[in-house]
Amino acid sequence: NLIYPELIPEAKANFRQPFIHPLDVNITELIRDAENSNFVGFYIFSSLDKYNAIKSNLKINDRIVLINSDNKFTNVKLHTSNGLNEFSSDLNILISVKGLTIDEILEINKGIKRKSKKSNNIKRIEDIKKELANNGFFKFNTFFTYYDTLYNKRVYNEQIQNRNHEILLVGEKVYKVSMSPKSINDDSFNYFLENDLIVVHEDTPSKGTSSKTQGEMFLNDMNIGDYFYLCRGNTNLEIIGKITSEAISCEYSNLGDEGWLQRSYEIVAEAVNENSYNGDQKWWTPNNNSTFIIIPRSEINDANNLIFTPFFNLKFINQSGVTTEMPNNNKNKLPLNQILYGPPGTGKTFNTINKALEIIDPDFYSENITNRKALLKEFNRLKYNPSLENGQIGFITFHQNFSYEDFIEGIKPQKPESTDNFLKYEIESGLFKKLSGSARVKSNNFNEKIEWLKKECSEEDNKPPIDIDTGSSKFKISYRGGKTFKVKPELSSKPDSDYGASIENIKKLFEENSDKGIYNPTYVKGILKYLYEKGLQKVEQENKPYVLIIDEINRGNVSQIFGELITLIEEDKRQGKDEALEVILPYSKEPFSVPANLYIIGTMNTADRSVEALDTALRRRFSFIEMPPQPELIATEGKLQEQKGVLENIDLPQLLTTINKRIEKLLDKDHQIGHSYFMNVSNLEELKSAFQNKIIPLLQEYFFGDYGKIGLVLGEAFFEKEENENDVIFAKFREYDTSGFDDRIIYKLKNILSVSDDDFKIIIQTLLG
Repeated sequence: NLIYPELIPEAKANFRQPFIHPLDVNITELIRDAENSNFVGFYIFSSLDKYNAIKSNLKINDRIVLINSDNKFTNVKLHTSNGLNEFSSDLNILISVKGLTIDEILEINKGIKRKSKKSNNIKRIEDIKKELANNGFFKFNTFFTYYDTLYNKRVYNEQIQNRNHEILLVGEKVYKVSMSPKSINDDSFNYFLENDLIVVHEDTPSKGTSSKTQGEMFLNDMNIGDYFYLCRGNTNLEIIGKITSEAISCEYSNLGDEGWLQRSYEIVAEAVNENSYNGDQKWWTPNNNSTFIIIPRSEINDANNLIFTPFFNLKFINQSGVTTEMPNNNKNKLPLNQILYGPPGTGKTFNTINKALEIIDPDFYSENITNRKALLKEFNRLKYNPSLENGQIGFITFHQNFSYEDFIEGIKPQKPESTDNFLKYEIESGLFKKLSGSARVKSNNFNEKIEWLKKECSEEDNKPPIDIDTGSSKFKISYRGGKTFKVKPELSSKPDSDYGASIENIKKLFEENSDKGIYNPTYVKGILKYLYEKGLQKVEQENKPYVLIIDEINRGNVSQIFGELITLIEEDKRQGKDEALEVILPYSKEPFSVPANLYIIGTMNTADRSVEALDTALRRRFSFIEMPPQPELIATEGKLQEQKGVLENIDLPQLLTTINKRIEKLLDKDHQIGHSYFMNVSNLEELKSAFQNKIIPLLQEYFFGDYGKIGLVLGEAFFEKEENENDVIFAKFREYDTSGFDDRIIYKLKNILSVSDDDFKIIIQTLLG
């Protein structure tokens, strides 16, 4: 009762070299064999004599294929301690090349019209022929090459089994990988196929609403065990693979030095349909120009119908009813404090939503990376409500008048109650302090447990009180409704008396681990001990993540707003860390520290003149992530993506690039304009509006009304003809000489919204030169 990998087609994808074990696998034995690399070998021998000459070096259960006196392949046999044994006839293990010569196999492969050379390619057969002639035997490096060379029914004209392989997805992700002829030539492509490698360039730009480049996702987001399908642009679908390594610099030729990354894989399935894909276009289909992108779990069935079943005879199935927590490999790679910076219109605020969701729920984010509506809906669901103290994402905008009292805590006037007209002042926590409190303690967990405790201690239905033994004292606890538990000491001098323990005091002790200001803390601690014993342990600091988004962080007086907390946001100064710090807040006099699971994301407009005011101390404590203009997104994700960003012969990506090159020459790259101004453009009227209402006012602000420089950016066609100097008549003012102004040229920008479409197209062409 051995496991025979030849009978399991999927085995060629799941084993580099299979182990042979009984059907009832002994896990200890399996681990031992894995550690000792106790793999089964796969051989072809030119004769029985050659096998007998070296059989002492073989392992039990090695697979042996002999070539007989007619130079034809015989069926595979097992190497045993008694020599070669046939497989049991019940197993029906028959290789496809039985009865063929090596030359016949070579000719068959030459006649296979394939767009790649992966399966049973000519070079592999030629290598086998050469090794047999020189050495008398050939050993396969992998189980796949053995199985594919000798069993490939498609190559040797045997009918493919009419069934779909099914792969159950528990936590694994499925990706599209495209290795296009535009970037990878045929020699490189065939090398990667032969060596079971996929490659992606580290600078491959982002797709969809992702703030990460496709190269970053290939490096950081993909995990060992994830699946992918490989296509060569839209010309051919190749294989489905399962990842077996982390990403490393490409080792082929000098591609690693050029920024290419590689991962190894095991083959799950080869394409059975060599036609080009002509179905619907999605982010992850071959006819989209994406290179590396995830297929959302919600769209796996679509991918089955469009790609996996018709092209690979395979189907992925999402496991239902099970929530599997996959290791978040990115958790330690995501900075606790980061600032997205760049010119206006580059998607900084837009991408804070992506960043926040990627931190809080990376699986949801990966699955919905191209579904902006789903991302916004989840973002709004997770937004922090200060009055209810729930939600995981806080959002705030800094401005010149924003203060420490708004951000941390301060004394604020309260609305008078109806019974009096006195204005009251109370200490009020700001968003940062409130969100830190929620991040530090999972308060809803406490509320759930306290409700459970009420039910346990309720005197309804004549239930007896709960007995508590703190070690030094014993109590009976009951609950009769309201905000208080009743506690009765066993050795009380007043047998009929009991004491109250308020839920608020229990919560305070639970959340802050302090009995300051609590009446009868001994009884409260007794209840707390009971809560601990029943599973209400203090929440660890590495709890679910919280995110605070600070928009326009450089517009506020950062040193004044953060105050003494500027040091506490450092990673090693966070609560529970080795160098953790705590301060006493000036108004409440309470101890305060910043929890380790609170992430801070800021945005900074580099064109804002207040950028120089950004506190140097803050700069040292944040990771800065540049958000430059990305003209290519207009062609791939804008409203004109089907037209590649071209509107009536106006190339919008080129238009943006031209404008930004001129701005950078005249000012700097910090004052460029972002791609978002053109992302929603779908017709000439919208393009006119973008110039009239957004781009031109921004340029006027950049150049302080210097129309000469604005003209150097936009071109003279954007301007009206200069006014005739004779039309200007100055008022008389004593002996002041006005002759110096007679030759001064006055510029006037056209109202772009009022020009005709034809004239506007001429204006743009003039801009482009």
